[in-house]
Amino acid sequence: MHISIFQAIRSYLPFGSKERDTEFAKIGEEDHAYVRGNISGRGPCPGLNSLANQGYLPRDGKSITLPRVEAALMTALHMDAVLAHTLAVQLKPLLHADTKTFDLVDMRQHNVIEHDVSFTRLGFRHGDNYSFQPHLFEAMLADAGDGPTTVKTLAKTYRRREKEEKESGAPRLPINLYFVSLVQAVSFLHTAEVGGRMGKEVLSEFYAEERFPEVVLKNDKTRKLAGLVGMTVQLAWYLWFGGGK
Repeated sequence: MHISIFQAIRSYLPFGSKERDTEFAKIGEEDHAYVRGNISGRGPCPGLNSLANQGYLPRDGKSITLPRVEAALMTALHMDAVLAHTLAVQLKPLLHADTKTFDLVDMRQHNVIEHDVSFTRLGFRHGDNYSFQPHLFEAMLADAGDGPTTVKTLAKTYRRREKEEKESGAPRLPINLYFVSLVQAVSFLHTAEVGGRMGKEVLSEFYAEERFPEVVLKNDKTRKLAGLVGMTVQLAWYLWFGGGK
């Protein structure tokens, strides 16, 4: 999700707090057992899909409001209000004009938020930019060798996927989506809050099963915008200055 300086500043301002409080109450009353939804009602984002599969977002993936997204991020993933709002407002281009809501399938729109160079999805030109691809996931694990997945190994994955997409004839990412892709590349590593080192089991639950592992849900350490930005800068450093090869 693209984070601009202006949007980050806006995150400190009250935004839909009354609506968000209503969503907090709804989430508190709902069952959060994992039930995987049908792909027909899901998009390419494993994070939002997981929140729906675990009942923090509507399980059918429809009519989702931005205050609901904020409440889900703060409740399930222990994000502070600044980070939750900063991420939620990136979804504004997907909102339906009449209802001010979006459906998870709207995330499939190419070059709005979804983009090529996904770690676990095919590029748009391949005809399916939203389904999980096991071979891409296995390649990401292989990029880490026998060790855990880190920012440095994610740089290796990014570089590989960038090359694969280029060789398939995909155009370069627009500059705004390039930065979106960097943030998304490290977003789960940041959200997991596991010391910057993720094992296969945690990654498999998130990417292959589309659910947040208990180790993530039960870790109540507050996730903050500065931490996500820091990891994104670290990834960019590896990519731009030759690390992670």
